[in-house]
Amino acid sequence: MEKPLILVVDNSRAVTGALNAMRHATAPLREQFRYEYIVPTGSTARTVLEQDGYIVHELPFVEISRRKDDLLRYAPLLLLNSWRLFRLARRRGAAMIHLNDFYNLTGYIAKGLSLGQLRVVTHVRFLPQSLIQPLARTWRWFAESFADQVICVSEAVRRYFNAEQKVQVVFDPIPEAEHYPAPVVPLPRADGTIQLLYLSNYIQGKGQDFAVRAFRLAYAQNNRLRLTFVGGDMGMAKNREFRQQLEASVQESGLEAVVRFEGFATDVEKAIKEADVVLNFSESESFSLTCLDALYFGTPLIASDCGGPAELFEHGRSGQLVPNRDVDAMATAITTIAADGAMRKQFAAAGRDYVRYKFRPATTYQKLGQIYSTLLNKS
Repeated sequence: MEKPLILVVDNSRAVTGALNAMRHATAPLREQFRYEYIVPTGSTARTVLEQDGYIVHELPFVEISRRKDDLLRYAPLLLLNSWRLFRLARRRGAAMIHLNDFYNLTGYIAKGLSLGQLRVVTHVRFLPQSLIQPLARTWRWFAESFADQVICVSEAVRRYFNAEQKVQVVFDPIPEAEHYPAPVVPLPRADGTIQLLYLSNYIQGKGQDFAVRAFRLAYAQNNRLRLTFVGGDMGMAKNREFRQQLEASVQESGLEAVVRFEGFATDVEKAIKEADVVLNFSESESFSLTCLDALYFGTPLIASDCGGPAELFEHGRSGQLVPNRDVDAMATAITTIAADGAMRKQFAAAGRDYVRYKFRPATTYQKLGQIYSTLLNKS
């Protein structure tokens, strides 16, 4: 009997945490289900997905924005892309559409065109509470009304929804394997420096600006600190401008010798394990795959209390949680953990143990597979 085909619709124009989380979830389920991905036309994520062995399709998705051209094109392209998605699902014999984007409505219309035969799963990977509420509530209504299942990546996200019988929390899975030995913590460095890593695409709201300000304060107390930003701009002008603003701020502070900016990391595990501390000061995170990776790979983590990260570790035992947007608290946490090798060793070991239990298969991809099977059996 042929395995059911699930079409995964993802709006990523480049490799993002949301896309990587979905890849981590679908990979171990390929023995039970077939997956094909649908991404925006020209998305650089296509190459990565094809390297994973997935069939990839493209559609000219347009997201709602303040730009007049996008607003004018949104409704016509929504209808056209929904028709294309329906035709693609019928042609490929798909049984289900998995919307890996809360804002993408094409799956609901395609379901209607199929007269309800297509099942639709909607994955919510950000905090709707942080968005403009009239818009967020509208999208919540679509999800609760037309999705067969709404999947939230954390309890912080789930609390936003009303239809509890249709909403479940499924955590993102930990990586399948490690390719390098667990790091020695604290790492012995001949020059005595403490290497801080900020691993995130350059997007306003991801907290790099707070990291620059906090590092400036922390460096004044400990000049052995070094900070490296690693991430891509997703080919978007506004993200390039944000990175340029960060670099300008570093230069104005005279810190260009101790703060580096690098591009997209192809080997996340290596980058994390070479660091002494991973920072994540995002203003709003539903989950944070970066934080999960840091804990899994055994590098001490300092994260902002901005939603999902608080559910990933135990504050003071397996990581350090700081108040959201509190630069002074961030700087204090950096200087404290940098000066305490025993604390870093404790965080590394406890973090590895904690995530391996909490995010075990039964709470992550196996639970997702059970949801698929239940919905498909209702067809």
